[in-house]
Amino acid sequence: MSSSIEALHRSPGRPRSVEADRAIGEAIVNLLIERGYGEVTIEGVAARAGVAKTTIYRRWPTKALMVVESICTAGKNCPVEAVCYDGSIRPVLIAHLQGLSSSRVTKIIAGLAVEMPHNAELADAVREGLLKPNRAVITAILEEGIASGQLRPDIDLQLTADLLVSPIFFRILVSGAPVGPELAAATVDSVLKGVLAPAVGGEV
Repeated sequence: MSSSIEALHRSPGRPRSVEADRAIGEAIVNLLIERGYGEVTIEGVAARAGVAKTTIYRRWPTKALMVVESICTAGKNCPVEAVCYDGSIRPVLIAHLQGLSSSRVTKIIAGLAVEMPHNAELADAVREGLLKPNRAVITAILEEGIASGQLRPDIDLQLTADLLVSPIFFRILVSGAPVGPELAAATVDSVLKGVLAPAVGGEV
């Protein structure tokens, strides 16, 4: 979660309950999968999570921010702030893309994508709180690949990041083809072939 969005949720007073946060997050994720964004309500979340509505109102100023933070928290898909690797970037990229393409995440993304063109607040929250941080992780991994000599120094980081995530989103939103763990490995191997440093050869 980006620091700017995270700051919006902080409020003075007693510390937030980890158990309540977890219950709320899981309730929101399950409602998104079962019914879609339009059917996620404060009342429905509170009833499923077993908390008071005021508990939710104190945490988030808007429904969109509540949903995005909860996806990150309950689904454990929020990227880390710092990236540090000691070896090959290939398994790290694969692991990250597999997290992005997990069945729960793909169902949620598909549902949010339908709503985003008609809901500017939701679109901004998804881009700033979910997509942009995940993209930052991918570009950080690529930068590490350049620094360690695994990738060519002249690659276009943004284009390479697009190439890595595009197959996942194309299958989720357009073709409907399966998005399984094998897709991440196949995508990473295909993209890396075009950006490997000459000295690396065929392995990353």
